[in-house]
Amino acid sequence: MRDQTCECCGTVANLPADAESESESTVDRWLGDASVMETSLPDDVRTAMTAFFGGASITTLEEWVTELRRQTGGGPIGIEELCHADGETDHWGELDGARYDFKCFYDAVALAELAARPVAIHTRSPDGTAIEARATGTGDLIATPSTAAVSFGIATDEPLPDGEPTLEAAYEMICPVVNAFPTREAYEQWAARIPAATVGMPLSVATVVATGLVEE
Repeated sequence: MRDQTCECCGTVANLPADAESESESTVDRWLGDASVMETSLPDDVRTAMTAFFGGASITTLEEWVTELRRQTGGGPIGIEELCHADGETDHWGELDGARYDFKCFYDAVALAELAARPVAIHTRSPDGTAIEARATGTGDLIATPSTAAVSFGIATDEPLPDGEPTLEAAYEMICPVVNAFPTREAYEQWAARIPAATVGMPLSVATVVATGLVEE
């Protein structure tokens, strides 16, 4: 995500997990094993992602990654396309002793896969809980706490792009709903209260999405 155009960290990302809501969702949004890329998404996530891509059928995260890359140029994203911040943020990664601050937590995970080297990841959940992780750059990630979870999805209160989406349009709707949480329960409480269609998974398996976005 480019500095001058990325508008990450919107109101969805900052909404506390214990905020009041009008309704609670009973949809099972948890993708709990290593096959998260091939697991069928909940109906509302499929509908929102299909609409975002102008009718292209999206039923899994693997299809979402494939379609995102196809409609935004076809190639992998690069380090320069991550959502770098001008100053310090709550979402940053340390690579070879250098600190990289991002507007979006997941960019630090992608940084490790792009560099193919270990990155120490630091972030805060929407309720302010500190979460740390170490991504090896080879597909593995160890999180603290070990119960940490991550969300993926798309905002449903933003206007859809006119025509094929750009990377910037995709990030504007996706980044605010990609967050880390201390537990699955914290994710589920947050997911039931925000204007977005999301799924959750253990943070330890979340690198598979980054691999799909950055691999040649």
